Amino acid sequence: MGEKNLEVTPGSWGTPAPVRAVFLDVDGTMLSNARGVEPESTREAVRRLRAAGILPVLATGRTSYLLDLVDLTGFAGFVTFNGQLVEYEGRVVHSNPLDPDDVASTVRQVQDGLYTCLFMERDGMYVNKVDERVRALAEIAHNHYEARDITRALTHDVYQLNAFLAPGEEQVLLDATSHCKTTRWSDLFVDVIPRDGGKDVGVKIMMDELGLDPRECVAFGDGGNDVDMFGVVGTSVAMGNGGEAARAAATYVTDHVDADGLWNACVRLGLIDGPLWAERGEGD
Repeated sequence: MGEKNLEVTPGSWGTPAPVRAVFLDVDGTMLSNARGVEPESTREAVRRLRAAGILPVLATGRTSYLLDLVDLTGFAGFVTFNGQLVEYEGRVVHSNPLDPDDVASTVRQVQDGLYTCLFMERDGMYVNKVDERVRALAEIAHNHYEARDITRALTHDVYQLNAFLAPGEEQVLLDATSHCKTTRWSDLFVDVIPRDGGKDVGVKIMMDELGLDPRECVAFGDGGNDVDMFGVVGTSVAMGNGGEAARAAATYVTDHVDADGLWNACVRLGLIDGPLWAERGEGD
């Protein structure tokens, strides 16, 4: 499955129009989940894209305070919270927090002990308690999660929830809310976002802001929360380490994030001049 559309020839992958922007997921795409670092080939790919006049835009479930592991040099556009906050050159283009009544319902469920939940505001995040699932996520995402009084969420804008519900348990939360939907990157939790939101919505808003035709855009991702984004761009690339849904939905599947997948895909798409990363000489 992971070998779908995997060619080795530079420039062998086509796009429907010259590419002007690439939308990049973070975890599992730019950032190695296993090592918690951004491969040097990924950093160099972003630098080369910008030098070639192609705009790199982050499109992630994270937000700005969770991006310290990624080199943000060259980025002017950010689609964060899975599309709920869109910023370009420091200016907020789109802001879509969760419905306050839905947040209040979630707070009540968490207080009743139905599940653990992480609440994400624009400038910070907090969880009701640090349990085994939260510690497991902290290890995978290379983050730290602080337990706080979650009633704070009743008086502040919350853009996204990470509800620690296993696959098949999402309905517990959905039955108690009216304007939410879920998307999943890990079996540990679901991202809870507004029903009218999503990475696809945020990406389309950014494209409209920049006057981009979808055919001029490429999206890179690895998870189920990237599938909708793949549907609104001209070309989509799933990482070799990506989930089955992402790989099936993508135009192309590249190598694993730890095998220079992003650089190699940019070479195959003709966005970067040069060989595949492993074939580079010292002078490249």
